[in-house]
Amino acid sequence: MHNYLLEYYEEIKSRRILVGEELKSVLEGLIKDIDNPKYIYDLADGNLRIEFIEKFCKHTKSPFNGKPFILELWEKAFLQVAYGFKYIETGLRRFTEVILLIARKNGKTTFVAGIDLAEFFLSKGGVDIVCASNTNDQASILFEEINNMREQSKSLSKPSRSKKNIFYIYSPKTKNKIKKLSAQSRNLDGFNIEVGCIDEVHQMTDSKVYDAIKQSQSTKQQPLIFIITTEGNVVNGFLDKKLEYCRKMIKGEIQDERVLPWLYTQDDEKEIYSDPRTWQKSNPSLYAIKQVQYIEDIMNKAKNDLSTRITMLCKDFNIKQLESGTWLSFDELNNEDVYNIEFLRDSYAVAGVDLSSTTDLTAAILLIIKDKVKYVIPHFFMPSEVLQKRIEEDSVPYDIWVKKGYITLTEGSQNDFSLVTDWFKEMFYKYQIRPLWVGYDPWNSKYWVDEMEDSGFEMEKIRQGVFTLSEPMKQLEADLKGHKVNYNNNPILKWCLANTQAKVDINSNIQPSKLYSKFKRIDGAVALIIAYAVLNIHKKDYETMIS
Repeated sequence: MHNYLLEYYEEIKSRRILVGEELKSVLEGLIKDIDNPKYIYDLADGNLRIEFIEKFCKHTKSPFNGKPFILELWEKAFLQVAYGFKYIETGLRRFTEVILLIARKNGKTTFVAGIDLAEFFLSKGGVDIVCASNTNDQASILFEEINNMREQSKSLSKPSRSKKNIFYIYSPKTKNKIKKLSAQSRNLDGFNIEVGCIDEVHQMTDSKVYDAIKQSQSTKQQPLIFIITTEGNVVNGFLDKKLEYCRKMIKGEIQDERVLPWLYTQDDEKEIYSDPRTWQKSNPSLYAIKQVQYIEDIMNKAKNDLSTRITMLCKDFNIKQLESGTWLSFDELNNEDVYNIEFLRDSYAVAGVDLSSTTDLTAAILLIIKDKVKYVIPHFFMPSEVLQKRIEEDSVPYDIWVKKGYITLTEGSQNDFSLVTDWFKEMFYKYQIRPLWVGYDPWNSKYWVDEMEDSGFEMEKIRQGVFTLSEPMKQLEADLKGHKVNYNNNPILKWCLANTQAKVDINSNIQPSKLYSKFKRIDGAVALIIAYAVLNIHKKDYETMIS
């Protein structure tokens, strides 16, 4: 019998096919295991399923509707491996769980449907096959694909072989069933599952669907779960934990011979922009199913649209994004240029302030445009009584930053905003750097605003939200990427920028967010975005003043 694993690996070694290092490492281990005396690599079971799918299953969606389902080389290798490795002592199948991470539009759902139909018709009898997902709607998509594929075949849809009612697909002869299951199902117990296929697990916040399938297989000699998904944006959900486990296996930190990780991932985000050939690493059906033109179009749009870029990286390249995705890469925000503050003496500025009482930093920013470069003078404030707690929570050297003069400590457990006023006064009297307008969020700022106005500063109210912060945040993004912002390599501001996520609404407006982590400070980034918002409001006046 033909060994598709060896063929696939030879194509990868010759670089006619590209895969990421994670999958390459797994394949190398599988090649070694072919000669491992503990296992026998039996191609018969995998080939039986390959032959069934290619002979009886047809595509159900345009542009392939009605055409025979001819499996790709990677799919044949995948099936042979999942079913082929067996323990030589018992003859039982080695793998009980297979995780396939693959980008969208690579025929994933059709592939799962073919696997489920093969199990349904090839299993002896009395077997429950479950197509599962996070929601009823998603499980229904897979279930309907299975049924549509069944109905496409005259042989498979004969009433003597298979029927469908509102609950499941079943065989009158073998009593096999294909059922739906989701986290929304009323009853997750009582199943007798031989094979479970869980589709699109990236939205699962917990493992209850997986646990229900796993528990129902406790009496089975050869249970099997396929987990097939794209990357997602749920933080610390089921997929994150499963992939963390898989990656520890790949690195050799965990030994688990019963789990097969098959991960189509990129090795570096940069490579997708520099070398289109690398797109195949997360898109194994590129050219055959997924079209290059599609990726080129979406990549072109993503250059100027953050929400598209977030979705593209997550769904087309399996690069993890958070709820709305990382705003900037480290390379984009990192600027190690420095300046001597004397260079900025006697300058007009705009300012932005993000106030806090206890939990976060308070950040004050002065922004000066000089020689077409935006120079940023940041300073931070923190209550002295919470310093040690913040060091432990945030795992950053606040104490060192205090010693270096980046942070001013205020007495007690709350920030004293009068020290913020004093800092602005100091910058004016010591360096003649005058902020023409000081932007602030009106929340919790009444007495400080009065104090600032009494000191002669003109205050500009900037409410935090997409309507006020979206455009300045996009402008700051462009300037940072163009290395037009010199923030004197301030480590706190750099840390805040790195922590900042971009929350995107349906209209592609963005605003800064720290999403799920209350210990990720973004105050410096918010203050800088507020300064940009002030600059937008007074751009003409400011340019007139500095000219």
